[in-house]
Amino acid sequence: MIRRFDWATTSLGLLATWPQSLKTVTETLLRSPVPIVLLWGEDGIMIYNDAYSAFAGGRHPKLLGSKVRDGWPEVTDFNDNVMKVGLSGRTLAYKDQELTLYRHGQPEQVWMNLDYSPVLNEAGEPAGVIAVVVETTQRVIAERRVREKRDELRRVNEVLFESQRALKDRESDLARVQQIARIGGVNVDLRHGFDNGRRAPEYLEVHGLAPNTTDTHEDWVRRLHPDDRDRALQHFLEAVNGSATHYSSEYRIVRPNDGQIRWIACEAEIERNEKGQPLRLVGAHMDITDRNLAKELLRESEARFRLIANSAPVPMWVSKLDGTRGFANQAYLEFLGLGYGEALVFDWRKVLHPDDLSRIVKESVAGEASLKPFVLEARYRRADGAWRWMRSESQPRWDPAGKHIGFIGVAHDITTAKEAENELRGLNETLEQRIKERTSQLESNEAQLRAMFETSNQYQGLLDLQGNVIYANKTALAGIRAAAADVAGKPYWDSPWFSGTSGAREVVSDGFATVLRGESVRAEMLLHLPIGDRYFDFAMRPVFDQHGAVAAVLPEAVDITERRQAEEALRQSQKMEAIGQLTGGVAHDFNNLLTIIRSATDFLRRRDLDEGRRRRYIDAISDTVDRASKLTRQLLAFARRQPLTPQVFDVGVQVEAIAQLIRPLVGGRIQIELTIRDPECFAMADVAQFETTLINLAVNSRDAMQDEGLISINVEKAEAIPASGTSRKQSGKFIAISVKDTGTGIPPERLTAIFEPFYTTKEVGKGTGLGLSQAVGFAKQSGGEIVVTSVLNEGSTFTIYLPQAEVPSGQADAAAASSEATTSGRGHRILVVEDNEDVGKFSTELLQDLGYATRRADNAKQALALIAADELAFDLVFSDVIMPGMNGVELATIIRERYPGLPVVLTSGYSSVLAENAHHGFELIQKPYSVEALSRTLRRAISERL
Repeated sequence: MIRRFDWATTSLGLLATWPQSLKTVTETLLRSPVPIVLLWGEDGIMIYNDAYSAFAGGRHPKLLGSKVRDGWPEVTDFNDNVMKVGLSGRTLAYKDQELTLYRHGQPEQVWMNLDYSPVLNEAGEPAGVIAVVVETTQRVIAERRVREKRDELRRVNEVLFESQRALKDRESDLARVQQIARIGGVNVDLRHGFDNGRRAPEYLEVHGLAPNTTDTHEDWVRRLHPDDRDRALQHFLEAVNGSATHYSSEYRIVRPNDGQIRWIACEAEIERNEKGQPLRLVGAHMDITDRNLAKELLRESEARFRLIANSAPVPMWVSKLDGTRGFANQAYLEFLGLGYGEALVFDWRKVLHPDDLSRIVKESVAGEASLKPFVLEARYRRADGAWRWMRSESQPRWDPAGKHIGFIGVAHDITTAKEAENELRGLNETLEQRIKERTSQLESNEAQLRAMFETSNQYQGLLDLQGNVIYANKTALAGIRAAAADVAGKPYWDSPWFSGTSGAREVVSDGFATVLRGESVRAEMLLHLPIGDRYFDFAMRPVFDQHGAVAAVLPEAVDITERRQAEEALRQSQKMEAIGQLTGGVAHDFNNLLTIIRSATDFLRRRDLDEGRRRRYIDAISDTVDRASKLTRQLLAFARRQPLTPQVFDVGVQVEAIAQLIRPLVGGRIQIELTIRDPECFAMADVAQFETTLINLAVNSRDAMQDEGLISINVEKAEAIPASGTSRKQSGKFIAISVKDTGTGIPPERLTAIFEPFYTTKEVGKGTGLGLSQAVGFAKQSGGEIVVTSVLNEGSTFTIYLPQAEVPSGQADAAAASSEATTSGRGHRILVVEDNEDVGKFSTELLQDLGYATRRADNAKQALALIAADELAFDLVFSDVIMPGMNGVELATIIRERYPGLPVVLTSGYSSVLAENAHHGFELIQKPYSVEALSRTLRRAISERL
């Protein structure tokens, strides 16, 4: 058959093209007398022998060449697993495998021994699965029948054996057990103690004992729950030793097999002889745990119901079919004024209002007969004699079998509602007129309120609880040049009132959230409106309804632009007045200085003036110039534009020296306490300005203490400048110098204003308000800050923070430097850059007197051209800072980049460039300067080049 089969219709192809491994396996299975089938390839193409064709029954010959999943569709899952395992190189074996096959057109239960092995191809890889099929159906059926017969025979023999052995003794006992419960039969021989004999299987199961367990009386006692043991044992002994013939008991046991606590009910008969002595106890043990639990739950449920019902403020009851009640709550008793027993049998018709009696009786009878929920409304007389309208609602009750057993009801006092209904009925008669009157009044009020809003000069509106604009008055709309329709229904913070101002949207949105919590918000705002920039005193307030809940939000804004402008004009006026005082004082001081200079020069023109007096007049002019220079530096410090001369100095040493100057300034009634917490506190700053600042702070402390108290000066290192009202926190290394007093303190609202120029709390004539402004200007220019803390009536602390500097390796002898004689500049060439003709001429002559060869340029551009022509023509450039076009600092910077070997010395009396950039690294000599200072500076710069 295999040779005749058309294998070309399968995935195997023509027989001649089969691989040798497939041919070899096929020849082998064809010679076997055992049913064998080969499942080749992924699809499991079936090739089998004659023995397998007999096994296949009616499926043969269609199975030949078919896919195993198609050939045996009823066991597809089974064969899928076979193919999966076999093609993975593994084997399977089944013994007496039960399958349902359709070999003859109908389902057939068969059993088989199946052995599956992989078949390898020429490459040594699994290409198919060979199955040896041995049907064992007849053997399995026969063995099962034998086992069934054997089991049946064994059971019959056991029954017969038990029956024969216990037939006589158990006939009467069995009848009694069946009559009592037929659950957990128990038989105790009482003639010689407590001989339990063999326990019934049901008894063993109830007590949690293993089958065939020998159970003694002592075992039973040990199983009893500790809380029930004494009571149950005593009751048992009393029953046995007494004269009773019936024994009934309930107790708990602890089952040994699972540790569960179970309730046991025992019902038994005690047989006695003619003398009343116990012979046997025959009965049954029943597990009643579920029943007791149900009873307990029922009791708890009833207790909860009674507790809930009695706590209810309305009458509640449970009625029976005879018209009496099975339960009534406390409110029910209080309404009737009766005790519990009397209330259960009370006839409600006795307290019904005569006008309602007939109607309620009919409605009640009809409602009860319907066996559906029904409602009654009537007047009843309460215990205090008052008639109350009551609305009762009744629901039918049913027992577990579905039988109607009565009603459960609840009544509500609706007297107030009835009275309101009557009043409402009366009000309805005049309601229309009242509505008209009220509507007219509301319209009038609304018109008045709208007129108030529309004529108000304030920006006013109304928002809903989502922040959308409901209303805006004319003033508010005019401010944004819009109509009401342009903003109605839109979020308030997205409207043109705030859209043009950065950050305003967030402020208004956050404020709206605060108002929704019932709070009001207020703030001053500068808004960029279509009509221009305007300042507003802005506020939002909640609008509450009659229940106190927020119903809307009322935004208001008062235009305070003119007021702010007036205040600013007033401040400017005050500043101008202070500046007038300042300039008047400066003019007075300068006139005094000029008087000295003028007088001295007049005397110097006299020919008869001796040398001693001539020297005094010259010295007077020199001293006066120094005083004038100091005065101009103070003015620049006030303007925060002074060109600082920073240098590294020991703050502790400097403060100790300044403290000696402060002592006579503050007076003898003020103590000065100095603490240097950290050694080697070196800072980088202008020493002269530091001295002025520290003295200024000490004088302010003196004035705050009214010439009596304690000034504490403390020096220490700090890792940061704390945040304050005038600056944010700065990290870094700083030296902190604090001046603390025990004065009156500064109010918190003034702490940020005290550093403003011209701000002062002193009396007229005792201060211009420039000291602290000068001090904070010095600190900020030096890279530091001044921080103030104050407590009213306790004092204030001003702390100067200066950048910490490295400890210098060695310090120059300042005294030697200051006394250094004027050195000759002979042999050195200097390019003088000065735009002022007089100053340039004087500077050139002065340098020539010092021995320098000079050449002058009028501006920076000309100077750069001269240097470019011959960069070796000059040994140094001496330049003014303030010049038209390129300034001196810019010139020096270019020279340093192009000609790094050519030194530059700058000179200026004032420069905003120097004030803002104090550390360009160039030598600086401030005007007015002395010949000695100029000579030293130039010589030092040239020497450093060499």
